[in-house]
Amino acid sequence: ESLNSIEEISTFVPELTFWAMTFQDILRINEEKVKDPYLKKVARHHRLEDAGHEKWFLSDKKYMCQYGQGRAEECNDVVSLYSKDSQLVRDAAYALMSEIFKAEDEAVNIALLLTLESSGHVFFDKVVKQVKKTGEDKNLQYFSSSHLEVELAHAMFEEEMERTLFAKKLPIATRRAALKMVDRCYDAFNKMFDGLILACNKRLEQAQARNQNAANSNEAVGRIENQAI
Repeated sequence: ESLNSIEEISTFVPELTFWAMTFQDILRINEEKVKDPYLKKVARHHRLEDAGHEKWFLSDKKYMCQYGQGRAEECNDVVSLYSKDSQLVRDAAYALMSEIFKAEDEAVNIALLLTLESSGHVFFDKVVKQVKKTGEDKNLQYFSSSHLEVELAHAMFEEEMERTLFAKKLPIATRRAALKMVDRCYDAFNKMFDGLILACNKRLEQAQARNQNAANSNEAVGRIENQAI
């Protein structure tokens, strides 16, 4: 919560790319795996709600990457998606994807969607507050308050759907499996956010070093000019 400029906020965006794109595949594959008519309707509803949001992300990424030095190449280089800096994010994305195939009951597949959604609400709430402080909210889509409002509107619309789901009688084994899945998902998200924080701190330190070097160079030039005079 100490990111006070759009440049500082942009420091974790390159590493988030892998997740923003993989998330769309998770929604698609999860829907394909669900066969129960009603549950499939729920899965499709979640997929369609978030369809195209990866385009919002890429648009914001392009806008944010104009800030800072040496960012354009990093933002557009596919190799950076598989760099060491993004490893924790990739590992988390793979772990979350694997939950689709671990689920032995389709109710757990739906619980996965609700878990992803709840994590998204927490993330966007935090980021949007930082973006608003910079005055850049109107220039963004994925990281904007309008995206958060859309997500919260989804949650209100889905209340009736969730009541129907929660009314279903599930075997104890299925409930336990769902709870374990939720724990694994939150663990994966914690690791993902750790990776984003590491990337963010690394770039902030690099920026500070560049600024210090520039200041030292200007000071040295000033001394030389004074001596020449």
